Amino acid sequence: MVPLLEARVFGRCSHRGEQEGLALSNTAGGSMKLSELVDRSGVSSSTLKHWIRVGILPSGRLRNKTTAVYDERHVDRALLILLMRDEYRASVEQIRALTSLIDGGTSTLEVMNACQAFALGTPPGSAADPALAPYRERTYELMRRRDWRGYPGAAEQGLVHALSTASKVGLDYDVDDLMAYADALEPLAAHNVTALGPTGSADQIARRMLTAINARARQLVAVSSLAHAAVSIRAAIARGDAPEDLAKPPARD
Repeated sequence: MVPLLEARVFGRCSHRGEQEGLALSNTAGGSMKLSELVDRSGVSSSTLKHWIRVGILPSGRLRNKTTAVYDERHVDRALLILLMRDEYRASVEQIRALTSLIDGGTSTLEVMNACQAFALGTPPGSAADPALAPYRERTYELMRRRDWRGYPGAAEQGLVHALSTASKVGLDYDVDDLMAYADALEPLAAHNVTALGPTGSADQIARRMLTAINARARQLVAVSSLAHAAVSIRAAIARGDAPEDLAKPPARD
């Protein structure tokens, strides 16, 4: 899960600022035809036109009656949509929920929180579900002990839901367990926040965040799977059910 501190680092990206950037791009000769937008984004012209029709990609600026021109804002948006569609299998409605938030001139904090909510897939209404009260209190206690901010927020609600889901398969984590995870993850989170960088449009920041969430999730699951495999193999060796040299990594060159 991504601390909402990431969002605070990025300040605020307003819709007005985006429009100013668009005007600068046009006056500086930065506008492009649809064919160049296709080349820059790697998305076919028919798909780009569909995205415009369904309201997730802004229309181009009309240069004349038959020609529209586009700029970097359209490239950024097309790449964001592409990521959400291909990596997250997002529906048009899910994509529109995020792009409408961005186009509405909301704060970067709210955009980042929306990215977390989307990526974590927290069910609607879980924040008020009384059945989640024990897991909600564990999450709050973890935040209190570590002085973690971000309430209310998607990451906090995502942890509540994750704790509930884990308990249903016999993995009931208490606050001390969560503190052990936090001890390992907080230094990595500080590095991640720095690596993401505070610059760029809201579309760029959202794409970086969603890319990072996906990459971190895969990495954490892979490391956890490797650890669980190692513990299982050690147990098998200790029982005498497996040879001592089973599944060792290659020796150094």
